[in-house]
Amino acid sequence: MRTLARLSPWLARLVLLMATLLFAMIALKYITDPVTAAQRSGMSLNSPVALTNMRAGFGAFPLACAAVTLICLISVRRLRIGLTFIALLIGIVLIVRLYGIEEDGTLTENLRVLTAEAVLFSVTLIALLIGAAAARFAAHNDEQTDHSPNRRSAHATRSSTNRDR
Repeated sequence: MRTLARLSPWLARLVLLMATLLFAMIALKYITDPVTAAQRSGMSLNSPVALTNMRAGFGAFPLACAAVTLICLISVRRLRIGLTFIALLIGIVLIVRLYGIEEDGTLTENLRVLTAEAVLFSVTLIALLIGAAAARFAAHNDEQTDHSPNRRSAHATRSSTNRDR
């Protein structure tokens, strides 16, 4: 369990790094070349405002998500928050994608993206569960250490030291 507790923050960072890179790549694709990005999904952009809306809607939101996950990645205190953010975001995306697949009959066309999202969601949940288990383990060890009969309090140690003088 100690190994798991030591590896937990690194697994969280790895998941956050993967998500940050994924969100940044999606953002870059839609911001820099919205026409090609739209065409790959069978969409056409027929006006300048369509290009701007594609950049803002499909590019800016993933870029903001990349910024959030990056901030969580570089702060130990925010690892769990970042993982929770990814789980919520990707979980909602999966639900909407599955709804769209059912409504539109597009399983074949969505299989690659659906698989990637399911893997990211699963790995994120695993990282969250391992982090929670590691936190419980650490709390339990702290509790055991604090109540150990072999450990003397700082006050008791000072008192006995003063008596010995």
